[in-house]
Amino acid sequence: MLSNYFKTAIRHILHHRGYAIINITGLAVGLAVFILTASFVDFHLSFDEFHKDADQIFSVVQVLSSDIKGEHHTAKIPAPLLDAFRGEIPEITGGLRWIQTGRWVIRHEGQKYYAEESTVWAVDANFFSFFSFELTAGDPKSALAEPQSIVLTRTAALKYFGEENPLGRKLTLGNFPAFVVTGVARDAPLNSSLPFDSLISLNSFGWQNDWSTNCAAFVKLAAGTDPGALKKKLFGLFQKHASKLSVSPVDIYLQPFSQLYLESAHIKGLWRQQSRITIYMTLIIGIVLLAVVCFNFINLATTQYLTRTKEVGVRKVVGGNQRQLRWQFLGESVLLALIAYPPALVFYEVARPLFIFMIAQGPGRAYPGLWDNPQLFIESVGVAVLVGILAGCYPAVFLSRLNPVQILRGGMLAGKKGTRLRQVLVISQFVASLLAVLVALFTFNYYAYLSKLDLGFEKDNVLLVDLGRNYHNALLKPIKEDLKRHPDIEAVAAATWIPVNWNSELQVAQETLSGQKNMTMNAYGVDYDFVELLKIKIIEGRSFSLRESDGANYMINTSAAKKLGWKYPIGKKLTVRGKQGTIIGVVEDFHFKTLYADISPSILYLNFNYLNVLYIKVSGQSLSRVFNFIDNRLQFFEPDLPVSYSLLTQRLNDVLLGTKKWAFLAGSIGLIAILFSCLGLLSLASHAAQTRAKEIGIRKAHGATAAQIIRELLMYFVRLIVIAILIAFPAFYIIDKMATPNLFASTADTGFIPYAYLCSGLLALISGLVAVILQTVKVARANPVDSLRYE
Repeated sequence: MLSNYFKTAIRHILHHRGYAIINITGLAVGLAVFILTASFVDFHLSFDEFHKDADQIFSVVQVLSSDIKGEHHTAKIPAPLLDAFRGEIPEITGGLRWIQTGRWVIRHEGQKYYAEESTVWAVDANFFSFFSFELTAGDPKSALAEPQSIVLTRTAALKYFGEENPLGRKLTLGNFPAFVVTGVARDAPLNSSLPFDSLISLNSFGWQNDWSTNCAAFVKLAAGTDPGALKKKLFGLFQKHASKLSVSPVDIYLQPFSQLYLESAHIKGLWRQQSRITIYMTLIIGIVLLAVVCFNFINLATTQYLTRTKEVGVRKVVGGNQRQLRWQFLGESVLLALIAYPPALVFYEVARPLFIFMIAQGPGRAYPGLWDNPQLFIESVGVAVLVGILAGCYPAVFLSRLNPVQILRGGMLAGKKGTRLRQVLVISQFVASLLAVLVALFTFNYYAYLSKLDLGFEKDNVLLVDLGRNYHNALLKPIKEDLKRHPDIEAVAAATWIPVNWNSELQVAQETLSGQKNMTMNAYGVDYDFVELLKIKIIEGRSFSLRESDGANYMINTSAAKKLGWKYPIGKKLTVRGKQGTIIGVVEDFHFKTLYADISPSILYLNFNYLNVLYIKVSGQSLSRVFNFIDNRLQFFEPDLPVSYSLLTQRLNDVLLGTKKWAFLAGSIGLIAILFSCLGLLSLASHAAQTRAKEIGIRKAHGATAAQIIRELLMYFVRLIVIAILIAFPAFYIIDKMATPNLFASTADTGFIPYAYLCSGLLALISGLVAVILQTVKVARANPVDSLRYE
């Protein structure tokens, strides 16, 4: 019996090769995209699961009051507090400090390397026993115990020492004494929220005893301990040491380590973070396309199976029952889905590099493939089988119920219920396709909006030079003066970081008649001439000046002035990190934090000690002429500095690249979905041609013209597309209102809705009509004698 079913299925597939190719290709594309998105989501949901005690590890989070932003959650606490936690709370069995050390110039045997601030961390000596990172060389208990010790990952060791044994070798970081390599660790797994290239012993700097040094503090609780029950004890310790704190928290809680990656967007922390919305949107993309393909499979299968009704009638006459017929057609559907699985894997491998480029958030942000996850491989096979079952259910049930007498007499085979189901499927396909296209159009439009957005500063012809850390204003002053000698260099300034990914925050206190009000503001450390170089407009007051004692003075933006309630802020006092200063200037709002959020109240202050980036304003088209000059002068003043250039405009474009890639991804999926929706519409047209052939013949025999019949049939299909449009547009409007405030600036007005609805609606109508017009014309022009000769 099974052998007969299999032979029949193969014979049918070979006999209808065109139908089989369309269905197999569609299923393969749908499965490939689903596997891509599912593997991406599975990877992101697996973050930090490799740590053996992950469920017992928590991050200490303090809640600070802010009259501007409400409660401010930060995972940074004064470094010495961790010792108090471990010593006075018995439920805490271990703790670890994780401190960002900044950017370094690393030197070894005459070679110079530049290390980003997210790659070098200072940690406690128990790092390798607290977390499950693996040390391949060196003693995990003592590798970070001594001052001036450094542990490198395998990749970092190869970078600095090649294939030589790095243990005992020395590296010079900045102006500190040489660090000795005491261990080599495996590279941090891709699904780690704590990435690193190098780890430095914390006692190299004495930060563990410095109350002004903030760190991410992780604690390990005894098994069975309720983290919520420790809030009171933790808060009590903060109050006990309140005199040493610059700001006292209003609450303390423990955030589970397993939730740091996806559930800590509201916390300012020192780890990798990702939004669940992005992850689930990616999965929805795969599911939507798979659903469209599955609907298309059902439509094509139903139409194709109408040619097999006589086969069903004969099988029933000779003794076949409904159960056997259902298994036969379900088996054929599953077989077709399994045949589509190998091509799906081929499409997956071909598309995976492009998909990673489109979805990744930065260089190296890849993720393991299907072959690295046996469970996901098995699950994907299961999805293919499930798609085959779901796609084959309706044809199997429909055909198995047919009356053999009616079949062999040539009666009508399709009732209203079957037609309505196919109509619903086609409408669903177009709704899903329109939603994908609308998302793509929205994202493209938002990208264009951000590209033309007034940033509040001048970005063109600004060259950025990464300096490293701990550059003092006094050290930079002669460099700046020397560079300005070049006729094509208009201005030189420095700052701690770069717009528009500059999210530094400080606690600010305002004295009022009712007492002191605390708030969190974005705070930007700059050097003299910074405001002038970027041409940030000063509305009131003045900028920082070398002729004035501005070390304790501040400039604020208009948003800060409004939130502080000051109509005339010049001369007013603010306390920042315990240092009171005077407002000397008010500037227009500027986008330093991020383009995807509303402008926040911000403060500018002079930072003399941690200037990391040099800004060089070049005139006109002179960039290429000044590179050699800048490189020569910087090497003269700082021979150990590996000069690294970038343009401010390019940095801004890099920030927007993710939005642009998302638009291309959604648009590609939308166009593919529309293609398969048109195939579904074509199958419905073919079905209509078969079921209405005699009706059309009678109409033509009574004088109806081909144009009238074409118009009637086209209006029938246009009605389905219009229904899909009427469903998709309100649905997108609701999704837009719910999701946009969580992803983009709530005040952004891109003028998107009118033209996007028009474009997507026309795209659906035109593609749908093109898909059915040839079939409709063929039916309308058919000779009525052909359909009525046996009546």
